[in-house]
Amino acid sequence: MKIWNKRWSTLCLASMILIAGCGSSQGVEAPTKDNGSKTDKKITYDMFFSLGIPEYPENGGEAKEKIIQGLEKAGLQNIDYKVTLMGSEYTTKLNLLASSGELPDFFGVDTTTLTQFIDQGLLMPLDDLLKDAPHLMKVIPKERWEGVTFDGKIYAIPSGVREESFNSPNTNGLLMRQDWLEHAGLNQPTTLDELHDVLSAFVNNDPDQNGKKDTYGLGGSKTSQFNVVFGAFGVSPTFWMERDGKIVKGFTLPETKDALAVLQQWYKEGLIDPEFPVMETKQFETRVTNSKVGAFEYDAFSVDPKGATLPEALVKATPTAKLTMITPPKGPGGKLGYPEVNPYAGGALKSISAKAEQPEKLIQLLDWSVSDDENGGVNLLTYGEENVDYTYDKEKNLIVQTSTYSELYQKGFSNPVRFVQVVDRRWTNENVRAALDTASKDLIKNELWKTVPAQLDYPDLENKLWLEYFVKIVTGTWSIDKYDEFVQKYYQQGGQEIEKQANEEWSKSK
Repeated sequence: MKIWNKRWSTLCLASMILIAGCGSSQGVEAPTKDNGSKTDKKITYDMFFSLGIPEYPENGGEAKEKIIQGLEKAGLQNIDYKVTLMGSEYTTKLNLLASSGELPDFFGVDTTTLTQFIDQGLLMPLDDLLKDAPHLMKVIPKERWEGVTFDGKIYAIPSGVREESFNSPNTNGLLMRQDWLEHAGLNQPTTLDELHDVLSAFVNNDPDQNGKKDTYGLGGSKTSQFNVVFGAFGVSPTFWMERDGKIVKGFTLPETKDALAVLQQWYKEGLIDPEFPVMETKQFETRVTNSKVGAFEYDAFSVDPKGATLPEALVKATPTAKLTMITPPKGPGGKLGYPEVNPYAGGALKSISAKAEQPEKLIQLLDWSVSDDENGGVNLLTYGEENVDYTYDKEKNLIVQTSTYSELYQKGFSNPVRFVQVVDRRWTNENVRAALDTASKDLIKNELWKTVPAQLDYPDLENKLWLEYFVKIVTGTWSIDKYDEFVQKYYQQGGQEIEKQANEEWSKSK
């Protein structure tokens, strides 16, 4: 990717905030050999992550000694770490540290910050270092490296994925009240037409058997996009889709207009909760737990009432309630799918400061942290001590956690010290694993995850313009023909430049 120009150069800030634990590496001189050269030098790596976990002790807790011992057992000597967690103010604090020349050694970045920091020369290229990191290269899918490669060099470490199928990053799909289906005498829908009939039954046939017409078919909140309907036409509106040898935004394609027409008709028939455009997430979840909606897009973990908050509350209110994840229904052309998850979102990317000392050692630490070899660190960092914090059933490939996450955090284990995120769901039961497989089987792919500069020049095109037309067309405030006006406005107001830059990036990756 062409490195951004100087408009994204050094941030000018009037004040500086110094954060305890962040800054350059702390080195301790070791004795020298007879010839005067220095032996291995003990080093503490400062790490800075966007996690809000107040239980994690500033000194690393009792886990630190065990983690250091694990490193030494694996042959990695004189390595220490200090983790600082920041929570909601993370990006602001990180930019202040960058402007003051005090970046931590290892820290999380989003795609926008990654590009800015590369332009400013703040990040270390990782290609040579990764040659000696076999476990990182094994656990991180090859295609994920493309999104962090700029001008031929790798500048960040993406998250990894264990090989089991239930570890796919894609967890969301269409959940449905199985007990309502059974009450209506219906099977799980396999097509859009069948889904329409199911939603109609959920609205009109008193599925909660309270004698009132007070239920909705498809529920959602103001962030909902009803992906399952767009997927039935082979698109995801905000994704880059390949057409005729180039990529275009999904919301510019005629298939999107077809999906909008379906949603508008369903809304008109009362099959969609009419308040979804103004509904906050908590309000929407209350609708679900109060048995007011029969289908909604949510995560696969919710099929287990013992393992997630929403289904637990639902079953507490209605003991006979049962949620199931359905295969995405096919559209008129036989297409189907859920949108794939952004593999670079949610703090998944980590970078090394250009000023970090002994980066070779840091890479060794990171490589050990994802290894499940005999002396590897992934289980220790993620779950704590075996037979103390968890047990492992090798035959079932099942982790049973005996310490809660809060207890693990207090000790200094789990997410704060999962230096490189690796999707690992060996703690899930068979029902959840089946639902996760369903959520990840049929996916709509995004051809480009990188952020191009023009997207920041024209941020309102996706965040406001598309959402305005989406809501007003679905709710019938505007006719379906207004969609053509949206496409025209998109290209006139900056979409043409965004598409041009995106295709330049996409062609390089090809």
